[in-house]
Amino acid sequence: MHFLIRTRPDGKFVEGICHGAVTGASMVEAITEMRQVDGYSDGLNALWDFREADLSAFSVEDMKFVLNYMEQTPKRQSVRVAVLALKDADFLLLKLWRVVSESRYGQTTRLFEDYDDACRWLEQSDDALG
Repeated sequence: MHFLIRTRPDGKFVEGICHGAVTGASMVEAITEMRQVDGYSDGLNALWDFREADLSAFSVEDMKFVLNYMEQTPKRQSVRVAVLALKDADFLLLKLWRVVSESRYGQTTRLFEDYDDACRWLEQSDDALG
């Protein structure tokens, strides 16, 4: 997988844009790079864009590998994570990830098909989320 990590000019969240075949190792690499962004570990919200990624080979073992990595890093509770995808099969996998990450880490994760909708949700204040 190739990925680009970019910080929004307004500083409200950081974006991880993924292209190509996603594996557990490539996700750990992307998460590691995202953790280097100022403010990320302290609670900066994140957008993961998988619209041009291939999640078809991402396995249960890959998910366990990523979860094990996340267990070894500081928890980012009370953050919002928007995940963008386009394919139904990807949404099934990402729904599983959403459930696991919310129960383990206290993150609020939502899945989106539309980039602008995801950005609007990430830019809202916690009070506006109700």
